[in-house]
Amino acid sequence: MGASVLELRDFPGGGDPARLLPAQSAESAPFWNALAQGHLMVQACDRCERARHPIAPICPYCADASFGWRTLSGAGVVHSWARYHRSYLPEFEPLIPYVVLCVSLDEGPRMFGRLARGEPAIDGRVQAVLERFAGGGCAIAFDG
Repeated sequence: MGASVLELRDFPGGGDPARLLPAQSAESAPFWNALAQGHLMVQACDRCERARHPIAPICPYCADASFGWRTLSGAGVVHSWARYHRSYLPEFEPLIPYVVLCVSLDEGPRMFGRLARGEPAIDGRVQAVLERFAGGGCAIAFDG
């Protein structure tokens, strides 16, 4: 994993990360293990070489089943965003209001994450950061 390490911060909300993070599986282990080491890693098709997220058994672009893993920079542009004025989970109550972004990463895939710093703007440049939960585990957030 020769790419730069993403900045790691503590999650400013609260609560149990088991309620916020999806269950890990053998298929998703490389993604979660890379996050734990500060890297954003996704599947990349061996045939067409396109990066993809979320994890899938075949490439959504060319239908090939062979793939490897690629470390991404975490840089991208805002595709869309929403500001939440209500917390649907108690873990996010201290963050109200908060913004969730859909980001088109420079390497292709789109990812969702909380806007940790900055103001949301369509086509605005952002950089992924990692937010560590008190009980363990990390989530992707973005700085504008």
